[in-house]
Amino acid sequence: MHRSFTFFLILGVGLSIHIFFYLSAYVTHSLDYFFPGGTIHAYQGIDFFQVPNGMHAFLHGGALTGEGALTSYAYGNTNVYHPFFTQVVGYFFQLFPPQTAFLLWGAIKFFITIGMAILLLLKYWTNKSLPFALLLFFIFFPQYLEIWNGQYHFLLTTSLFFVIYAFLNKQSPFIIGIWYCISLLVKPIGLLWLPLFAIRRQWIVLLTGMGLFVAVSLPYLFNGHGAYYFVNLFERVNNPIGGPPGIFTLDALLRFWQMPTEMVSALRYTTLALLAFIEIKFRPKLLVSFFLWTTSYLLFYDFVFEYHYTILIPIFVFGVMTEKIFQKNFSKILMIITCLPTPFFLMHLLQIETTGALVTDTGWTLLVLFRIIPLLLLGYLMIADLMQKKPTHQ
Repeated sequence: MHRSFTFFLILGVGLSIHIFFYLSAYVTHSLDYFFPGGTIHAYQGIDFFQVPNGMHAFLHGGALTGEGALTSYAYGNTNVYHPFFTQVVGYFFQLFPPQTAFLLWGAIKFFITIGMAILLLLKYWTNKSLPFALLLFFIFFPQYLEIWNGQYHFLLTTSLFFVIYAFLNKQSPFIIGIWYCISLLVKPIGLLWLPLFAIRRQWIVLLTGMGLFVAVSLPYLFNGHGAYYFVNLFERVNNPIGGPPGIFTLDALLRFWQMPTEMVSALRYTTLALLAFIEIKFRPKLLVSFFLWTTSYLLFYDFVFEYHYTILIPIFVFGVMTEKIFQKNFSKILMIITCLPTPFFLMHLLQIETTGALVTDTGWTLLVLFRIIPLLLLGYLMIADLMQKKPTHQ
């Protein structure tokens, strides 16, 4: 199939913007202006360094949290990642000087991204929605914050990319299960996808993914080295504390508006029950299910920072190429809005609800609404579309 000049123009613009994300993150910092203080940390890389810090500390008599060692690797946050992930990834990066490791991680992410883009080009070359999909893939603005921080959330997004790709191309369920396990080891958000797999009777995927995850987790639970991980996970689910200025969730917004925690929790679990009912009654298409369950995480989990929204990238990319609901004009508008930076840069420029680069609580409220309203509308659009169809019975 011959591609037009417009296609290559869109590809070039998207790739150029993505390259500029890296150039700004590592050299010019031009795009820092688009994020409020507190999300752009005072010290670049503290999210990245927590994992090599954890392994370095463990190798020198300390804990996988990065604490208790006589020597330190680099300044960073306390490590909260899965102990197996920490040992595998952390061991590799702590072999290098800190700044070299940080730049190496950026290079690895960039080339993996290019590899995924090439895969999309090769597999979906004739798909009429490919240009729009590639644009979403490259310009999703919260990626900049993820790149700047050197976050590992990228590996979760990548794992989901290959889970969806493998499903759509009918690859081995064992392969899908391995990718699913990797996603869980990065961040256990994928536990929300359990109903999605179960309703579709993807037992091999579930057994492979969850089996591997449990197999590598249990030793750390029994020997005590992974206690920090399980305690933190329990706390984030049961005792949410996130709020201004860095957390972008409906949960944080409702608690900020003084809604009792019990009511917020009831709304969270009611939402999950509703999604389970929809799965059973209406059997949504694959990408619709991924969107609905993943959005429930973005709305209700405790520590959801703006870069966490990058997990939507593979859902949008494959959705717009394979499922009609994503191809509707209103859906495309909502996805584009989700890709854009928040209006903070205008608030910053005009000093509206900001003090310098710091956002006020009212300003934070506006930014959160900007992020969650498109997701709520897109979710409503999908559920309304399902309601118009006859329920599927199996």
